[in-house]
Amino acid sequence: MSVELEKQAERWNLDYAQGRLSLTEFLQRLPRNQQRFFMFGIPTYNNLGDQMIGFAQKLFFQRYFPQLQYIEITEPQTDQAIAELLPEVRSSDMVGFIGGGNIGSYYLNHERARRKVFGTFVNNLTISFPQSVNFAQTAQGQRELGLSQAAYGKNPNLTLCARETQTFRRFQQYFDNNVLFTGDMVMTLDPLPGDVKREGILLVMRHDDEKVTEDDLLAKLTEQLTKMGQEVEQTDTVVPFKAGDGQENDPSKSPLRLNERWQLFTDKLDELRKAKVVITDRLHGMIFSVITQTPCLVFDNSYGKASTSYYNWFEDLNYVQHTTEKDPQKIIQIVKELEQVRRPDRYYFEHSYDGLINLIQDNLVVQQESDIPLKGSSFN
Repeated sequence: MSVELEKQAERWNLDYAQGRLSLTEFLQRLPRNQQRFFMFGIPTYNNLGDQMIGFAQKLFFQRYFPQLQYIEITEPQTDQAIAELLPEVRSSDMVGFIGGGNIGSYYLNHERARRKVFGTFVNNLTISFPQSVNFAQTAQGQRELGLSQAAYGKNPNLTLCARETQTFRRFQQYFDNNVLFTGDMVMTLDPLPGDVKREGILLVMRHDDEKVTEDDLLAKLTEQLTKMGQEVEQTDTVVPFKAGDGQENDPSKSPLRLNERWQLFTDKLDELRKAKVVITDRLHGMIFSVITQTPCLVFDNSYGKASTSYYNWFEDLNYVQHTTEKDPQKIIQIVKELEQVRRPDRYYFEHSYDGLINLIQDNLVVQQESDIPLKGSSFN
């Protein structure tokens, strides 16, 4: 595909995501002889961690598989996209669902969309990009697990990618599908450290159901740091002026568009670059700190994905530490140690994606096999 046609395809994908084109109209404009990868679940809500997973996946395909036509389908478009694609899907098409931290019973809007996709395109290579899983140990949580097991089990061509070992073990326990261990997709981005004077402490903390760090501890920590002369700021990895998760159809909220992701992300990285130390309980607060090589102290979230990811990927970095401390004075001592880091370790995660790259590589075709549609099964 020429550079100009590639740019045009991106514009068409944006038009499709914003409802100015149907999926059918979009596909009719693309070269008929090019192999396609359909990525479902692209978010339109305001969580920058999830947004940057989507953007990083797009760059991943541009880097490793430029011969594929990569098509982003937003999560609100799931049902209509399945209905339009099902009669036209080819044997060579590949299907994916975005990575993140929402396989399970806590974010059922995402899990239900995922089940539909996995249970529909059963004759095509299907990949769940690197995820964390959390089904509650309650009657309702286990019912939801059973529904997911039934949907995933329909698809013999489904591979599940786990972004930390806790999820890897649970995938193997819960599902009969192929499982890979692969880093979070945002870790595929190159370091973006910048060159600015660092000042103060930046808190990047959750305000949702995954939050377990007590507000009282943060208040005491902030008070004592301020008394020591530190400037303490607070932020989050969600964009307050965009629609939240589950609010995408609220007419009073503006969804986050595909072409807004990068600027909002770089704005957030600018915040982190200016801090001496980031204190966070968000997985992507930690990953954004790693990308900017900002010293970072990590608290856990409710089900352990932050701490497990730390010990899987970042424990050896000299500028990232995990803590379970509840004593503000001991936490401040760790912050002081992180402030002293002058030469952040370099990171290199590229080989963690070898299994995923090989899986896609093994399903590439030299020439388009056929334009004859290959029907899947109904998702109803």
